[in-house]
Amino acid sequence: MQQTQDGRQPSRPTWTYRSQRCVATPAVALCSDDDWVSKCPSGCRLQGLISQMESEVERKLQKVCKTRKMHEDAADVSMMATTQIYTSLSKNSRQASNLKFVENVGGLARSLTSLRRRSSCLSQKLKELRSNVERQIEDLYRTEVDVDMKLRACRGSCRSAPPFSVNHPSYQTLRTDLDQMDKSGNQRSKGTAPQRGIPHVKLRTVDVGPAPSAEYRTMPTVRGELLTQFILEELLEEPADVEVCST
Repeated sequence: MQQTQDGRQPSRPTWTYRSQRCVATPAVALCSDDDWVSKCPSGCRLQGLISQMESEVERKLQKVCKTRKMHEDAADVSMMATTQIYTSLSKNSRQASNLKFVENVGGLARSLTSLRRRSSCLSQKLKELRSNVERQIEDLYRTEVDVDMKLRACRGSCRSAPPFSVNHPSYQTLRTDLDQMDKSGNQRSKGTAPQRGIPHVKLRTVDVGPAPSAEYRTMPTVRGELLTQFILEELLEEPADVEVCST
C-alpha cells in the first residue's frame, strides 16, 4: 500500500468508493509465503477479507452477549421465583408450626392449671375433713369421759354397773396422727408451688445441613430477602392464677 510524503498511509476510501473501484473476487486465494512476490492480492481484497472476518467475529460476540443476557434474565427470574416460593412456604410453615405448638402448649398449660385447681380443692377438702374428724374425736372423747364419770358416780347406788374406762393414750395417739398429717400436708403444698418460669416458651434455631457458600450469601437477592437467616422466638403468657374452689 502506498504512503504519503510524510510517511502516513492514505485514508481509507468509503464503502461506496471502494465498491466502485474494487470488485469482490472470492475465487482469488490469499498469498502464501512463497507466492507473496509474484501473486500478492490487492489491498481491496485484503480489506474485504478483514472486514468479513470482523463482521463474523462481531456477530459471534453479539450472539454470546445475547446468550449471556438471556441466561442472566433467566437466573433473575429463577431467583425471584425461588424467593417467592420460599417466602410463601416459610410463612405458611412457620404459621402452621407456631399455631400447632401454641395449641399444644396451651392445652398443656390448661391441663396443668386444671390439675393445680383440682389439687387445691382436694387439699381444702382434706383440711375440712381433718377438722371434722378432730371435732368428732373431741366430741367422742368428751362423751366417753362423761359416761365414765356417771358410771363412777353410780357404782355406790346402782345395783350393777358394767366395767368401763376411757382409753386416754389412744385419743392422744389420734391427736398426734392428725397433727402429723396436717404438718405433712402443709409441707407438701409448699414444696409443690408452681414455678413462674414454666409457662414461658422460647424456641431456638437448630443448624441442619451444610452452610450456604460465600458466593450465595453475597448475592443481592439473598441478602435482601434474608434467605440465609432463620429466626423464630415465641413467648407465651402465663396462665391465670390458680383459683381456690369454694364449698
